[in-house]
Amino acid sequence: MRRYPHKQNPAGRGFTLVEVMVVVVIIGMLAAILVPVLGGIIRRTNEAAVKVEINSMENAIADFKAKYGCDPPDHLHLFETAAGWRDLHGGPASRAKIRRIWPRFRFDIQRDFNRDGNFFDDPNEPNKNTMLSGAECLVFFLGGIANRDANGKFFMTGFSKNPLNPWKLPPTDANGNTIDESRDGPFFEFNPNRLVDVDLPTSATDPTGDGFPEFIDSLSNQTAPYLYLSSNGGRGYDEEAGWVYHHFQIPVNGVHNRNFPYRQSDNGPFWNAKSFQIISPGYGPHEKILSDGTITNEFCPYGINDVYDPENVD
Repeated sequence: MRRYPHKQNPAGRGFTLVEVMVVVVIIGMLAAILVPVLGGIIRRTNEAAVKVEINSMENAIADFKAKYGCDPPDHLHLFETAAGWRDLHGGPASRAKIRRIWPRFRFDIQRDFNRDGNFFDDPNEPNKNTMLSGAECLVFFLGGIANRDANGKFFMTGFSKNPLNPWKLPPTDANGNTIDESRDGPFFEFNPNRLVDVDLPTSATDPTGDGFPEFIDSLSNQTAPYLYLSSNGGRGYDEEAGWVYHHFQIPVNGVHNRNFPYRQSDNGPFWNAKSFQIISPGYGPHEKILSDGTITNEFCPYGINDVYDPENVD
């Protein structure tokens, strides 16, 4: 009987150190190429989400205008007492803006806007008032009257259908739960997780700001709100509206912050000259950081000049 020898399969050859290093280098090169690409895709996706949200707010303003006949104002002085509304500092102008929306609005009713149990009058400053910035007006007029849940988060309740007192809060039951009633708005559903109050405390015993929230976008590390600026129906933009409490025009490294409407070119026409602008501050954080690492609420870059170039944005 003839026997045939079995062929032995040679053992699998391992990788040499040089080959492993080549593979590692190739993987590193691919990562160096792909990471920025993926990062750019994620960034563009996030920015697209903000643009969609701004478009939704623009549609909400159109709904507001269809209801009330005008765009929301972008700054407003509010008084909790009847005497305050008669004050010449902001009173007449604010009354005119409110009556444009609610012609039968009663200014002789006391209103506790921030629900602190007191009216916002100071014995030494009897007509002290709350000023709503463009950022606050965006939320106030599209969302209605603000309230807080048990965890302190803001939620918007729309406006009462009572033409004499549209700023009346919705009724609540014995447990403080809101009772549903027919109301106007909200015209836009603000995400409660992104409603913030950037104003400094109204007093040493009230660390919660002025009670009128602003709305921040969904970009990472965002700390500054959307800015809303109105052209007043084409009559012209008012620089006062750009004021947001911690967004003064404070020079940082010799550059002043810009909170005003954008132009199409140097000294050229404004963008949306007949309507309004909604501006995202871009990626945060935006607070000024001091040399010792302290973070302050002083600086928010909505831009450093008046020109907005859609092809060159951060």
